This record gives sequence, structure tokens and C-alpha cells, in this order.
Amino acid sequence: MVTSITHPDQIISIKIDHEKCNMCENCLDENGKFCPKNLFYKDIVKKVGREEEGIRFKFKEISKCQGCLKCELSCPERAIKPVKFEAEI
Repeated sequence: MVTSITHPDQIISIKIDHEKCNMCENCLDENGKFCPKNLFYKDIVKKVGREEEGIRFKFKEISKCQGCLKCELSCPERAIKPVKFEAEI
């Protein structure tokens, strides 16, 4: 089996809880303090029963994610959750 997962703690996705997100836009700062690779952007997102502007993660650039967890730790609303690869033993 071929996989791009190189170690068990590798981040394979980032989930954003759009209901918790208050659009403070801290994650969009390009100074690297929130996300060193600037992997967040604004776009239309689906919320319960409606679509509106929200924060998205650049899934096509997941390979750039360093797994530093700054996004999870820096979000004041705790709306960002990295998803780690969990190897079966």
C-alpha cells in the first residue's frame, strides 16, 4: 500500500466549525504568527440553513502544513481542529 503519510502525527486535514467561527480573521494574518504557511482564506461557507462568508482552509495545499498546531491554539473561538492521521496497530 502506498501512502503519503510519513509519520503518525501528520496532519491530514483541518476542520473549521463555521458555527463557532466569529470571523475575527486572525487566521488570515500573513505575518506567520497564526499559520506560518498562510493556509486560510475567506470564501462562501455553508452554515445551518444558509450560505455566507466564512473561513476556509486551502485543502489542496495540505502538504505545506507543518503540523505546528498554531491554528488550533490561536483561534479564540476554538473553531479550528487539525485532523491527524491515526495509524491502526
